[in-house]
Amino acid sequence: MTTNYLDVFTTNLNQVIAVDPTEYGAFGRDVELGRLVRILNQHKKNSAAVLGEAGVGKTALVEELVKRILTNDASLHGTLVNREVHSLELASLMSNTTGNNFAANLHHLVAEVKANQQILLFIDEMHELIGTGAEGSSGMDAANILKPAIGRGEIQVIGATTNHEFKQYIEADNAMERRFDKVMLDKFTPAQTRTTLQRIIAANPDYLTVPDEVIETIIQFSDRYITTYFFPEKAITLLDNALVEAKMNDRSVLTTQDVASIINERCRVPMSVLTEQDNDRLFQLYERMQGQVMGQNAALKKIVTSIRVRAAGLGDMSKPLSFLLAGTPGVGKTETAKALAVHYFGDERQLIRFDMSEFKFAKQSMARFAERAAEAVKFNPYSVLLLDEIEKADPMVLDLLLQILDDGRLTNERSQTINFKDLIVVMTTNIGHQLIIERAAKSDSYRHDPQHQVTFSKNFENALLGADLRQEFISRIGATIIFEPLEVPDVKRIIDLKLTKLNRQAQRQGYQLVYRPQDVSQLIPSFASGQEFVNERVVETHPLIDFLVDKGYRKSLGVRPLDDAIMEFVESQMATAILHERRTGQVNGHSFVFRSWGNPPDATHPRGSWQAVVTQAELPIKQEEVGA
Repeated sequence: MTTNYLDVFTTNLNQVIAVDPTEYGAFGRDVELGRLVRILNQHKKNSAAVLGEAGVGKTALVEELVKRILTNDASLHGTLVNREVHSLELASLMSNTTGNNFAANLHHLVAEVKANQQILLFIDEMHELIGTGAEGSSGMDAANILKPAIGRGEIQVIGATTNHEFKQYIEADNAMERRFDKVMLDKFTPAQTRTTLQRIIAANPDYLTVPDEVIETIIQFSDRYITTYFFPEKAITLLDNALVEAKMNDRSVLTTQDVASIINERCRVPMSVLTEQDNDRLFQLYERMQGQVMGQNAALKKIVTSIRVRAAGLGDMSKPLSFLLAGTPGVGKTETAKALAVHYFGDERQLIRFDMSEFKFAKQSMARFAERAAEAVKFNPYSVLLLDEIEKADPMVLDLLLQILDDGRLTNERSQTINFKDLIVVMTTNIGHQLIIERAAKSDSYRHDPQHQVTFSKNFENALLGADLRQEFISRIGATIIFEPLEVPDVKRIIDLKLTKLNRQAQRQGYQLVYRPQDVSQLIPSFASGQEFVNERVVETHPLIDFLVDKGYRKSLGVRPLDDAIMEFVESQMATAILHERRTGQVNGHSFVFRSWGNPPDATHPRGSWQAVVTQAELPIKQEEVGA
């Protein structure tokens, strides 16, 4: 039985589109369609390459041609009347359905097209012609099989691909490139996209009602947040997705909420941002961040002010906000980035974090950072990008980062342009920490003296330059913000916050941690006067937090050692008691009352002689703290 290769390996677009013409075609492409028609009517070089970025409507243009053929449109002229457009996917020719290999299948297909001059062959992703089907060293790929027939005018082909892939693959084969005349499709403007959406809605009477303001929202959201595709397709897709969302919620009118829900799901943009319910978020941002980052009010105020200026539309909207946070370890630099993700973007998951010490090996690091950053930001364009210890990255990585800070975008290995402009880029560094410590030891009048501030700024910038941060890179950073060493009252607040979290964990299991002086005094009245009677003798007693400050805080290291101190002196003792109770069933009390006994450090005894102690007792659990 003779195989009909056209039936096996191609799709007759005339038949497909004739079933429901309203589902296919292009709006606003009369000029480009006219050029395609002229090319196909030429005596020589009458195959066409339709070029444009992803989503501009390359396939839709071919569908529009088919619709005009089906209606015998007068604009087609003689040679296109009654033509059939068949779509070929090269991968299908790999099938052994016919018992032949790729080359044999394609040769037979070409022969059938030659025999039927009514056939136009459409090949989407035409760059795949180069190399597909080649076996061994023969070099007989799809392009080499098609070239003679196209060159002699025996078959006509419409190909479609992106500008980049045409340049990379087709133009590299000069003979192949000469056989195609180009039809260039630019991306639609917002105005053209608006008209297209209106025509689509009008042509589909079964659609829900779509108000004009919702059309505007679709255009704005798709333009801002869907950055790897182009108009009009990305707006058409967003319209389609939003219509489904509205129908699933039994609405007869499409709303901005439906559109926002799709962007929230696809692009992970917080709903508070999409619905512009950000007044409270912006005006409470400083106070909320203060509750998470202690002792850095001046730094937080600078960051929040920059964010408010940007939110008011007064900053440079083409590039991301960027901050270099400098200071000793453990003063709240990384915590600030986390607080921004939570309190500004609405979710701790909106934090993209890179340890820049992973990218310290020249070209290999640059390519790896570019790939990982582009992929992360592609799916989380509205986030905090935290680059910890920026000085440890290779200079080539910093050059790439310079491009991001300057242009607000990055092109990935697939030539997709990734939007970085909606990020907040937070870089941290320990450079110049000794300068910061020395300045912190000076008096207030010295630190606020204008001349000394200028001197410090110069010395600090020299420290950055001495650590191989180029002046060009430093100049591109939005703001360099100094995080001061923490004072003891701030450290105490941080410890209290950490112990509060530990208490909540304990309460979920039926236990509680008692450590605040007023609470300890209820069980041990003499504690309020700084004394406790132990084995018929008086012992000097102190709040647990004072003890933990001594054991877990150093100005040069910040509060990082605090977690170890809490683990050693608090958590380990609680864990031992809880596990003992589970193993033996012996209950000694579900409240752990902590304080310290002995003498704290002083001028003559820098280490002191005190210890953390705990007593178990049965006390009422403060229910208001459970699950808080």
